[in-house]
Amino acid sequence: MGTVLRVPVVLRRPLSGGAALVALAMLAVLLAPAAQAATVKVTFKPSATSFRWSESLWFTGSVKKGTKAGKAMKVELRRQPSGSSTWSTVARATTTSSGGYSIPYTPSAHTAKYLVRVVATSSTAVKRSTVVTVKYTVGDRTLEARAKQLGSRLGTAQAKTVRLSATARKAVGDTSVTSVRYRNYTKGMLVEVVRGGKMRTWFVPAKIRDRLVSTGGVRKTFGVPRKDAVCTLIDSGCTQQFSKVAAYQSSASKLARYQAGTTRRAQYLAVARSQVGYAEPSWRHSKYNTWVGAHNAWCGVFQSWVAAASGNPDLVPKRTTFAGLVSSVKKELVTYKPSSKTHRPRAGTLAFFAFKTAHPNTASHVGVVLSVSGGKVRAIEGNSSKGSVFTDDRGVYIHTRSVSSVLFYAEPDW
Repeated sequence: MGTVLRVPVVLRRPLSGGAALVALAMLAVLLAPAAQAATVKVTFKPSATSFRWSESLWFTGSVKKGTKAGKAMKVELRRQPSGSSTWSTVARATTTSSGGYSIPYTPSAHTAKYLVRVVATSSTAVKRSTVVTVKYTVGDRTLEARAKQLGSRLGTAQAKTVRLSATARKAVGDTSVTSVRYRNYTKGMLVEVVRGGKMRTWFVPAKIRDRLVSTGGVRKTFGVPRKDAVCTLIDSGCTQQFSKVAAYQSSASKLARYQAGTTRRAQYLAVARSQVGYAEPSWRHSKYNTWVGAHNAWCGVFQSWVAAASGNPDLVPKRTTFAGLVSSVKKELVTYKPSSKTHRPRAGTLAFFAFKTAHPNTASHVGVVLSVSGGKVRAIEGNSSKGSVFTDDRGVYIHTRSVSSVLFYAEPDW
């Protein structure tokens, strides 16, 4: 039985008509039931319920708050590996103005359960979607089978399937490749590769496909893909490894960038190159500051952002301050002096500079090395100026500096 709210009303003299109405309105407010939190509904669907090693998936759906679209709401993709009782958050997103979300994710080689959780707000409670099991499978994957799996994500086929000749295959940069077929679609390209006796088909997203084609196709600069692109929600970016280069595309640039190499080092550098020319809109309010959630000097934050955007967040610690980054780098990465006889910096190595004459033994800036030659180090630097002298106009630029200004180098675990 509910509690009865008793409101004593003592009238010393009769109320006028207007005053009586006000009193009744106040009484109605006191007796009105508390407003209930808006009901949240969430839909959830993976792009496929089974996958092979290194195939990417997209988890999509929508959120409703009452009868309206749940716009700008935080959602989390949660994963529970087969045989485990523990759920963990593997990706996060924010819904669009229409309440929709699309989360790219490349699963590890295990069957797992997935769901989406809508984060609670001041007016809504936590809401979870239905649970979906996505199975890890093995075996060949033909171009036709992959096209069926991806469906509308490919767009419309633009031409017939092309098979490389034996002579053309020799130019892809991988002697273990015995067959290559590919087909173009409006949203990208499918490339079927038989490598080491195993047939797999990889999806190349549109901007990376366009750069691949403009540089001569799979027989020239890029070679053939080794896996699907790994996509993140940072700038809607995707990194993809080919037999000769690593390529990167994002919503921030019309043109995909690439870096020669077949390791995470190349992926990191491809992302770093894509940022050259970015200009900070206002002091300490770069997109990298927004990402880390702090408005401090951001040369170190930039390097952490590059690692995360490349799909390799473990390469560089994520810290809000430069001092915090330096401390973590010295604990977690291999560091060495420019005079080291056992280590040599190369493209991808982090160079920590000491520019402050009052503190010559304290790092004050960092860049990622492109080359070291003739006593000079060429690097991509965040929170730097266009010229050699630092000004209040900051961005991401390439600089050539004296090796004597390098306090120490740091090598991520590539």
